[in-house]
Amino acid sequence: MAVIRRNKARLYKDFDLDFGKNAVTGDLDKLLDVKAVKQAMQNLIMTRPFERFFHPELGSNLMDTLFEPMTVFTSASIETQIKQLFSNYEPRVRINAVYCEPMYDQNEYKVEIRFNIIGINEPQELQLTLERLR
Repeated sequence: MAVIRRNKARLYKDFDLDFGKNAVTGDLDKLLDVKAVKQAMQNLIMTRPFERFFHPELGSNLMDTLFEPMTVFTSASIETQIKQLFSNYEPRVRINAVYCEPMYDQNEYKVEIRFNIIGINEPQELQLTLERLR
């Protein structure tokens, strides 16, 4: 279902980090609205503090949490960190719920984020798999 917007000021744009090329113009592909915001959310989750030049405050220690023992307390800590991260650094979204489920056999966490984007009335969902890498 398409969302018809009368206010063009709420249109969110970003370039696609896959660096695909537009076949017609030769420019980088761009992401619009929901896809652009979801990509920004994923980038924030994966960013550690001091990784971004000129913005060392962006990011969280979420990746360090993945090296803690896998318990429900660690899962709750991940949920809290994600909520705090978006409330601090992503003003375009309003978080409704964050669920983090430890997958003990795969040694990873399944994360589900339910949110609303400011200016878009449809509820959105972002699912991620967090796993530690060496």
